[in-house]
Amino acid sequence: MKHLQSIFSLLFIMLGIVIITISKMIEEVIPKLGYAAFQSAAAGSYTPSDYQVNFALNYWIGAICILGGMICLLTRMNWVQHSIREMNKRNRAFDETDNYDDTRELK
Repeated sequence: MKHLQSIFSLLFIMLGIVIITISKMIEEVIPKLGYAAFQSAAAGSYTPSDYQVNFALNYWIGAICILGGMICLLTRMNWVQHSIREMNKRNRAFDETDNYDDTRELK
């Protein structure tokens, strides 16, 4: 249960990647399918712009999934708090080895 948030964050990131990948594949395939349908029907005129689909919303949803997953994953890792804790340990070690006294009065 401890790693449940990390697992869901990674799944959310993968969901965003899958959404963007499938949208891009469909965006590339649909004009070719339209051309094939036009050739088999042999009617009217073919323009690729008639078969262009706007996937802007899909790209936004995929990006939001990826960013949301990354934010949740980074907050779960506590890397900022870990870095501050490490700096405090190093400062304490420096103070002990060099006999630094920060309690003296300022003049």
